[in-house]
Amino acid sequence: MGITVNLGPAIGQAGAWLGETLSRVFPASLIRAGLPPRKVRVVEIRTFPLTEPSRAALALAGRGGTPVDVHLPRDVFLHRELTVPRAAQKHAEEIVDLQIRQSLPGQADGLIWRHVTGPGTTVQVYILKAAWLAELEQATNGLLRRVVIDGVKASPYYDARERTDRIERFWNSATVALTAGTLVLVLAVQGFAVLRAENEVVEKAAQVTALREEATAARSEAEARSARSTAQLADARRLVEETQRLTLLADLTRVLSDDVALSSFALDGQVLRLTGDAGEDVSGVVDAIRSLSWVDAVELDGAVAIETGSGDRRFQMRITLKGGGTP
Repeated sequence: MGITVNLGPAIGQAGAWLGETLSRVFPASLIRAGLPPRKVRVVEIRTFPLTEPSRAALALAGRGGTPVDVHLPRDVFLHRELTVPRAAQKHAEEIVDLQIRQSLPGQADGLIWRHVTGPGTTVQVYILKAAWLAELEQATNGLLRRVVIDGVKASPYYDARERTDRIERFWNSATVALTAGTLVLVLAVQGFAVLRAENEVVEKAAQVTALREEATAARSEAEARSARSTAQLADARRLVEETQRLTLLADLTRVLSDDVALSSFALDGQVLRLTGDAGEDVSGVVDAIRSLSWVDAVELDGAVAIETGSGDRRFQMRITLKGGGTP
């Protein structure tokens, strides 16, 4: 008889103590979930029925709620070699079951077997008592996970991974779901932020467009006001000039005699140019104009011409106004 237990000191003693301590603080579903995943403890049993050392090894391996895998050497199995025709290889399992039940007493009641297809048409069959599996399950306090043949790639004789690994699979699935949910949430938040930013950009663009339209309207209004002001100033300037002309013309009409007729009246700033005809001496016209209060200087602008027939004197005169311009 021999027993091999693949347990290190840290897993067998410190690990068991830590597991028991944590189990008193945290729920078993969290401790057994194993984050990171738990390591399954492996025990190799070489003889049946189980001895007390074998039972102790199995109980130690299952402490802290750790699942246990049991490896059995080939020499503990009843071995059979069968022949299955190549044409029936896909029905090898049914053929093996039929031949085993026919070749063993009691229709192989209470026995469990697994087969491995060998080279050619041979099939290797390993047979084990079902009672020994129950004994293993009892010795591990219900934590037996798998029972396999050591070194043979056959299906497990006992497979409770659906039960023992359920919590771990749940946590693995939950972790994936939580990660996916977190990712979706992050993407949703980012998408919402991007959408909000895009809406803000659209709003700002609309505001900029509105401001540009307002600025254009204001500029047009300012240009219109400027044009109106310019026109009003021009009108005022023309009104002042016309008023000044009328005032000068009224004064000239008052001081000149009836023999004097003006044919041209041109005011350019501080210079007034007159053209006319006089039935009297032009010097009298000059003296009359010089007597006006707004006249600074009077001078003939060219020679005086005497018209044939009437004897009128045609003159051109340049009058410089005083600084005030108008009387």
